[in-house]
Formats: sequence, structure tokens, C-alpha cells
Amino acid sequence: MKTRFTVIKLHRPMMSGSQLWAVDVYGRGFSLWAAGGRWRRAADLLLELKRVTGSQHCCWGIGCDHQVYLHVYPSQVPIRHQEETYENQRWNPVDGYTDTLLPTDRWQWTDESGLNPQPLHSFVLPSANWEWEGDWYVDDESCGRESSETGLWFRTGIRQQNPEGTRWEPIQVPREVAQVSAGPKDLLWLVLWDGQLLARTGISKDCPKGSSWELVQPPNQKGAVHVAVGITVVWAITKDNKVWFRRGVNSHNPTGSGWISIGGEMVMLSMGPNDQVWGVGSDDRTVYFRHGVTATEVTGRSWVAVSAQLDGSESTNHSSDPGPLSPSITPALSALDTDTRTRGAQHDERDASIEKSVRVTRGCMCWWRDWMPHQWEDVSVMLEQVTGAGAQTGDILYLYYTHDQEKKYLYAVIKEVTALVPVFRDSLYTMAVYTPERTKQRLPILLATPSQQDFNTWLSLLNESCCASRGLGEHPSKQALWAVTCKGDVMVHEPSPSLEAPAQYLPCDHMYRRQVPAHLLCVESNSLGVVWGIAHDHTAWVYTGGGGGPSAQGNENLNQAISDVRSVSIYENQRWNPMAGYTDKGLPTDRYMWSDASGLRECTKDNTSPPSPQWTWVSDWAVDYGVPGGTDKEGWQYAADFQVTFHGYKTMKDFVRRRRWARLGNSWLHVGTDQPFKSICIGGGHQVWAIARDGAVFYRGSVSAHNPGNSWLHVGTDQPFKSICIGGGHQVWAIARDGAVFYRGSVSAHNPAGECWYHIPSPPKQTLRQVSVGRTSVYAVDENNNLWYRQGLTPSYPQGSAWELISSNVCKVSVGPLDQVWIIADKVPGYPSESSGTVCHRLGVKPMQPKGLSWDFGIGGRWEHLSVRGNSIEAQRMAPRSPMPSRTQSQVNGNVVGC
Repeated sequence: MKTRFTVIKLHRPMMSGSQLWAVDVYGRGFSLWAAGGRWRRAADLLLELKRVTGSQHCCWGIGCDHQVYLHVYPSQVPIRHQEETYENQRWNPVDGYTDTLLPTDRWQWTDESGLNPQPLHSFVLPSANWEWEGDWYVDDESCGRESSETGLWFRTGIRQQNPEGTRWEPIQVPREVAQVSAGPKDLLWLVLWDGQLLARTGISKDCPKGSSWELVQPPNQKGAVHVAVGITVVWAITKDNKVWFRRGVNSHNPTGSGWISIGGEMVMLSMGPNDQVWGVGSDDRTVYFRHGVTATEVTGRSWVAVSAQLDGSESTNHSSDPGPLSPSITPALSALDTDTRTRGAQHDERDASIEKSVRVTRGCMCWWRDWMPHQWEDVSVMLEQVTGAGAQTGDILYLYYTHDQEKKYLYAVIKEVTALVPVFRDSLYTMAVYTPERTKQRLPILLATPSQQDFNTWLSLLNESCCASRGLGEHPSKQALWAVTCKGDVMVHEPSPSLEAPAQYLPCDHMYRRQVPAHLLCVESNSLGVVWGIAHDHTAWVYTGGGGGPSAQGNENLNQAISDVRSVSIYENQRWNPMAGYTDKGLPTDRYMWSDASGLRECTKDNTSPPSPQWTWVSDWAVDYGVPGGTDKEGWQYAADFQVTFHGYKTMKDFVRRRRWARLGNSWLHVGTDQPFKSICIGGGHQVWAIARDGAVFYRGSVSAHNPGNSWLHVGTDQPFKSICIGGGHQVWAIARDGAVFYRGSVSAHNPAGECWYHIPSPPKQTLRQVSVGRTSVYAVDENNNLWYRQGLTPSYPQGSAWELISSNVCKVSVGPLDQVWIIADKVPGYPSESSGTVCHRLGVKPMQPKGLSWDFGIGGRWEHLSVRGNSIEAQRMAPRSPMPSRTQSQVNGNVVGC
């Protein structure tokens, strides 16, 4: 019979800094402490280790004897350790169980195996830092020997006071495991011997062992050999020593979404605090630190060798005492040098080329759940952007939410996003995110913020990502299709070279529309790059494209900026130096000396651009004194460090300071006039026709992309007008307020204003409200939302002969210079709840079939105006093959002609 006796001892050491652990090829353990900057050999010189992994309070290791070892860091929290010994007795018929044993029996007091004697008096405290918590007592719980089975094991009972835990529990794994990596929260990944990877799902506080495994394909065909897991990141190494980063990893999506290659060749990786990355080089077996890893730049910028000598030897890498290292940046980064130039010189030569990197932007928004119960839900939003090694590709927007206590997510690939449309919704600043699939379903992703500043930040960031993913230029082209939402937001689509060609036709729901800064009632354009708009106060504006604006002629004021002016701010940062005072020489761990508000992105006066490529600066950089917290007379704010709150006065404890610089930008210029406008149209030549609010008609000549013309010419009418349009061949059509239709006669290049108005009969019992003219087609919309086509138009009889009904459900129409027909439909068939205003394209329009065949419905809801009058590139036609040999040039009747 044996009885287990137990006693608890406490350890109360002092606290110290964080450290990095490493094992060399001889199995010796070393630590690099934050305060020392040198490698320190482990105290146990006889212990040989194969692997080590550190945590906040302790370090675990696997020895060369295949045993598990634990090293506990110094801490102010007492550590409880349980000592055990077994009392053994033998039964005899006279006295029962006694301590009288046979000579062949084990000792009276032994360990569990019975092979080693362990009397009570043999237990002594290892040092004065330990003390007994109580006396020996009988432990009634059974203590069985651990299983010798191989596989994956989970250590239960680990806590700060009991870092070694209580026992091992087996976890079922479908295949043989080669390596395991567990993050500090709820991520667990395995590497299998065949190179595949497994990710554990269902890990939570209530279920720390998780629920199931999901297979993850390795980054390449060679297979994975190592994986390292952090808080929200996963890194891997393949058999060719290439380093990879797993995208989209989150507690809602522990398996992630895809791999990207990171420069460098490593044999092992390890994750530190705040997802810092450490590695062992494959060639030189040097320890490397991933420089530049932050909460935003999750993959960092480059690998930096950890240069630190063994404790007791002279360092050759430091010209001065490095001092204490920042706890927010892991020790080896600051152990390199306090001089930024020395730090840059230590970059490994393998990272001379630009690497791919992942940048993430996180935030909180409201998401409209489009199933029962329909309601707003708070979600975490993350935009993951991949940069470097070519054009930006593969950006993804993630939404993380919880449904029925289960973590879920949805995502949108930025390259598939077709529009980001600001909308009205429940007094929130809302944007509708469209993709081709969600356009067909009429269910865009609705995201909202309570603050306009947050909304503008996210909208600008997503717009930039969408444009970069498609490789769009800085400015809209001359052929761009313009549209305006009900909120006045201006959207632009860049068409393909042959938008109307059937072989290259792009469906409406696949067309991407980007936002151009402005809030207008309508926008019109032509194929020469002339773009005009009318604001909500009925003033006329000309689009400059951010290129500095057109040249002014005449006495009209063209220098008035549109009300859509935005301020751009950057920060100048400085650190105090005992010798020179405040300077722009910061520590290696400091933010950039010119940065954004977060300090994570370098923003100088020279490299900071306007809010979007379509904007232009309207002022120079100036110190901004209106900063929360106040400033001194020079605009500076002071603080003890960059991470704490700034104030507008200096104290003895303030070692850093900053000041904000601001600059204004816009992208439209005002065309001065005494008349407020309600309708405008730009011809294919150099003329603009407009209708004032009182119905008066005006004409403006000599208009170009760089010159808004001289002055307005009043064109007389018998009654007020409400719509006007000029098409090919100088055709000018207009509609009066009473619905009467008029055609302007004698309009030509030499007489651009024409001579007189001809009355055209309206459709029977209908009142027209808008007209649009193409090359040879005229369309009109009546008050009942019917679309009409004018028949019988010829060069000799441009007024036509009759009206033909084409379609109903039409709010507005725009006919392009190639007779292409686009409309804004009132409703989408089959979707009665869809808001009014859907962009549609008429299919099958040909010279011999100008009325087309059917409608292609695009992005729906809340569109107010559109213009396709700039798209004039005709589809190439296949010429019939001639049986005669082709000739380039030949003499025909004495004249040179092309054949």
C-alpha cells in the first residue's frame, strides 16, 4: 500500500524585463534581455535543449532527452510548486499494514516509481526566495503515470501561480504531427509530416482545446516544415526555406484566406509580443528580427540581424551604451544601435529588393444585416492591402461579427467591388459596397459610422484601394461615364476602348465607378475632356482634374473655390536632446519625424498628396493652431513620449513635441455668372448650352478642357425652357416648361447659336420633361416616366417625323455621341423594394437598329443623373476580305489614294 503526501512551496522573486530565448546548434540556451543588450548563457550548463518557446511569465523547452522543461521568469507574483513523496507499507496477519517491509521491498518513503528514496526530511528549499506554504498532508487524489503514446497533447491547469500546469491530455489529430505552434489567444496551427497544415477551430475561453481541425494547403508544392502563430497572424516556412505570410487570419477566420511570399530564407520563425517576428537564417544561422512590424504594417519591411555579443565579451557593434530598450519594441531591435544610420547599415543584403508586404487597417463600423431580424450590428472591419513587387493586387475587406454566439465573417475582394456609394440610412453616415453578385441580388453591403470623419476616412481609403487594384490613372479620361447620386456624390466609370462592341461588352453590374470629390446636382461632359457641373446652389463649375485649373479669360471670376474644400494635415515630430534641445533626430523606436496622426506612416510636405488624385492644392502648408489640447505660440504640443496625451505647454518631463501642418485642396473651379442654372449640356465641339432657373437659355462658345470660354450669350425664347441638349451635326433640341418640344434651326460651326426655334409636336397626351440627342438619335422622357424615340431623322429633315414609345419606368436618359443609350430606371423588375434610380444600358443598339433590343440593369438605387456623352470611341469593324492582293498606295487616274 502507498499513500501520496503533498506540500506546497512558494517562490517570491523580483520582477525583471522581457527577454528573447534562443538555442544554438550545440543545445545551449541563451537569453537576450531588454536591459542588457547581450546574450546571456542559461544557468543550467548541463541542460541541452532542442527547442524553446517563451511566454509572458515562463519559457518551455524540449531537451535532447525528450523531456519537457520549464523555466519561470522572475515575477512579483508568488509561484506555487507542489512536492510529492509516497509512503509505502506492507500488510502482515498480526498488525495489519505497517512500515515493516521485506528486504526486497522498496523504501518506506520513495518517489512514485519506488526506485528512489524520498523521506520527508530530504526535501529542502532550493534558495532563500522559497518558503513552505504549509505542512505535509495526505493527497487523496490518484496520480497515474502519463501515457507513452505519441501525438498532440494539451497541458491543463496552467495559470500564473501554477505555470507548469497539472497534467497532459491527448488531442485527436487525423495525421502524424511534425510541429505545433500556439498563439497567445485562440490560434493553433500544426505542421504534418507530409507538409500539409492544420488549423484548430472552436478555441475559446470555455473550450480551450477547440472543437475540430481544418486542413490548410501549404504555400507551395514543396510543403511546409515550420509554422509560427501570433495573436492575429500566421507565418510559415516551406521546405525550400522560403518565408510566407497567411492573409486574413482572425479569431473569426482561424484558417485565413491565402498565402503571400515574404523575402528572406529562414529555417525557423518565432512570434514575440505584439506579433513581432524573429527568425533563424538558413545560410548563416543568425538570429534575425523583422523590422517595421506594427499593428498596421503586419509583415514589416525587412529582416535585420540581431547583433549582440555574449555576456562578458566586448561588443563591437555599439559605440555607446544603448540604454534601456522600449518595451513596445522587442529587445533586439533597439539592441542594434541608437544611431539610425548604423541600424540601416545592418540590414541583410538579401532584402535589397522591394518585398511584398501586408498593411492592415482596422476599425469598428455598423453593418446592416440583410436577413431576419433586419437590423444594424456592430462589426469589426479590416482592410488588408498587399503592396510591393509590382502593382497592388488582392486587397480584401473583412467584416467580423457574431451570430448565435458563433464567430463568423464575410469579405469582399476589392478588385470585385464595383462602387462605393454614400447613401442615406437611419441618420448614419452610410456607404453601399457593391459587387457584381450583390448587384444582381440587389443586396449591397451597407456599412455605417456615427462620425462623418470616420466615414470620410474609410471611404477615401477604400476608394484608393479600389483604384490601385485596377491600375486606374490619376484623372478620369475624356471617354469617362459620369453619374451623380441622390446625395450629390459624383461617380466616374472608365469604359473599355470599345464599350459598345458586342465582343467586348462589359455588363453594367461589372463596371467600376469611383468617386470624384464634389457634391453636385448634375455633371455633363464631352469627348474632348470638357466636364461641367451644376451645384446645389445652381452655380456652374468646371472640372480641373487636379491639374491647376483652366486659364481665365474675360472679366469673370474663376478663382472661387468650390465649397467641397478639404484640409489635409501632417505632423512634425521632434525629440529633446540634452546637447541640442528639440531636434528632428529621434530614437530608432520613435515615429517618423514627419508623419500622419498615428505616426505609423511617413508624411512629409513633399510626398503628401491631396485627398485624391482629382484634387489640387488651393493653399500652401501652414501651421494649424486649432489642435485639440491647445498649442504654444509656435504651434507645438508637448508630451513625455509620443504614445501619451499631448498638451499645449512645456514642462520639465516633456521629452517630445509635435505640431500639425495643414493645407487645403479642391478639384473644381467656379464659372461666374449672375444667372443660377438648372440644366446644362456640352456639345461635341466647343460650345455649352445652359438653362437658367427662370427658364432663360444661354450659349457659351470657345470652351475646351483648359479654357472655360469667354462669356454667356442669351438666346431668346418665347417661353421658359427646362431641358436642352446638343448632339451630332449641331442638332439642338429643347423642351419648354409646358412640355412643348423645340428644335433650333440654322445651328452650324459658323453660326453656333442658330437663328430660330421650330416647334415639334409632342407624343399624344404626353408632357415631355427631358431630352437627349446623340449622333443620329433623339430620345425624350415624359412626366409619366415613359421613354420616347424620335423617328425619321435625316440630314435633310432633322426634325424627324413621329415619336415611338420604347419603354416605361425611365427617370432620365443620356444618349452618347455613338447613339448609345443609357437611362436611370425608376424600378428594377422583380425587386419592388429597390429604391428609385438604377443605371441601365440599352443593348443591341446598331446603325440599322438604333432603338436597341433590351435593357441591362446595373447598380440600383439612389442614382440621380448620368452622362455618357464623352464616350466616342467606336468599335473596330472587320473589313471584308478582298480577293485581290492588297495595295498600300497606288496611282488611280493620276491621284494618290489608299486602297
